[in-house]
Amino acid sequence: MDLFTTKAKLRRLGRPLAVAVGALTGGSYARPLITCGVPALLTIGCALAVFAVTHTAVGMLLEWLYGETYRCKAPGCGFHVRIPGTDAGESRWWQEIAAAHPTHDHAHHA
Repeated sequence: MDLFTTKAKLRRLGRPLAVAVGALTGGSYARPLITCGVPALLTIGCALAVFAVTHTAVGMLLEWLYGETYRCKAPGCGFHVRIPGTDAGESRWWQEIAAAHPTHDHAHHA
C-alpha cells in the first residue's frame, strides 16, 4: 500500500474516526457522573464538552499527520498554509498561493 492510498483512506475515515473517539470519550465521562447522582443537564453538558474537545483534537491530529503544507519560498518569510487533502491541480494552485501571498507582497514594497 502506497502513501497516497493511505492518505486518501485516512481523509475518508478521519471525520468518522474523530466522531467515534469523541463519542466514546464523552460517554466514558458521563457514566460515572450519572452513577454519582449528578443532574442530567450537567452530565449532558460535561459529556458534550468532552466530546467536542476530543473530536476536535483527533481531527486536528489527523490533519497535522496527513495534511499538506505549502510554504513561501522567499528567504525569511514564515507564511504557510496547511490543507487536509489536495489533488495534483489543487496542489499546484496552493503552491502558487503560498508563493504570492499578500503579506509577502507588502514586505517587499515597504
